[in-house]
Amino acid sequence: MDTLIFSASIGAGHDQVARALKEEILRRHPEARVSIVDTITYISPILNKLMLEGYLNMVRFTPRMWGRIYTRTEGDSTLDIGSLAYRLLARALTRVIKDYSPQAIICTHPFSAGLIATLKRKGRIHHHLTTVITDFTVHSYWIEEGVDLLCLAHEKLMYLVQELGVPEKKVATTGIPILSKFQEKMNKQEARNKHALKDLPTVLVMGGALGMGNITQVVKQLDQNCTDCQIIVVAGRNEILKNELLHYQWRNEFRVHGFVNFIHELMAASDLVLTKPGGVTSAEALSQGRPIVVISPIPGQEDRNSDFLTEQGAAIRLADERFAGVKISQLMTDAPRLQALSQMSERLAKPEAAAAVIDQIEQVVKSLPYA
Repeated sequence: MDTLIFSASIGAGHDQVARALKEEILRRHPEARVSIVDTITYISPILNKLMLEGYLNMVRFTPRMWGRIYTRTEGDSTLDIGSLAYRLLARALTRVIKDYSPQAIICTHPFSAGLIATLKRKGRIHHHLTTVITDFTVHSYWIEEGVDLLCLAHEKLMYLVQELGVPEKKVATTGIPILSKFQEKMNKQEARNKHALKDLPTVLVMGGALGMGNITQVVKQLDQNCTDCQIIVVAGRNEILKNELLHYQWRNEFRVHGFVNFIHELMAASDLVLTKPGGVTSAEALSQGRPIVVISPIPGQEDRNSDFLTEQGAAIRLADERFAGVKISQLMTDAPRLQALSQMSERLAKPEAAAAVIDQIEQVVKSLPYA
């Protein structure tokens, strides 16, 4: 099934979902042509750099401003980004799609979805278009006339798309696509042995690909309040954070990594995951049946992810991060509560979400005249 996947590198989750979908298509159809297009970079590498830096600076230094923008733009159609971009890029994008001649188009970012949906509404293309939402919520910026299939993180979010007027026949509750390695649950002891970890109560601390959040403060508190535990920190691409933690004198067993491709194994080795609640990171932790402790959520989509996960009993959110160490050390000694959180994580998990998305698309495109 030849496919074009339009993503955007503003936030690592959108690209990660695109890669998971590409992986699944190629697993089924090794001869298929599947390409991932970074939509904003395609428009202009300079524009992509400006937008990425602007977004990151906002969520780092003025996160509440981003939260207000996120909230105030719900249902607001005064600025139609898709139409503006269409006027600038219709010819070039149409040529890319027609030259590639895909059987299906998938979007994993709302900007991409708005742009491609506009091409469809204008009659420039007629390909089957799927939008995959990458959070445990539904913002109106994901909703576009012209999208044939909208994939949600969970069936319990259906009420949100119904409120936005999306016909039920256009919605599939597939889950958030994650890489196939997360479908395999490694035994905890096996994972610890593989990474030379001690057999101790273990906390995995993550701040996303960029290592954001109050990680240093939280980890130091945890080290001070926890006795005979093991702390693993994944600093992502934040070298400053990694170096700072490497040079600190720790009381407990401690390990720090940069960006890794074996996060599923570190999750398997841990008893709980302390993390910012990005949609993809949360879906990965759920796939391993690990309780989630939410720290430093970005106002907006991560707040909404946190709300969903805590409402479903798979996560807890620290009301005051100044006491993170005390709260987490208490949780680590509360076996019944940890077990309950783990059970709800397993119940919410959809590790085969990528397959569910491609199942839905294949059912339709096989019957299309241009397939």
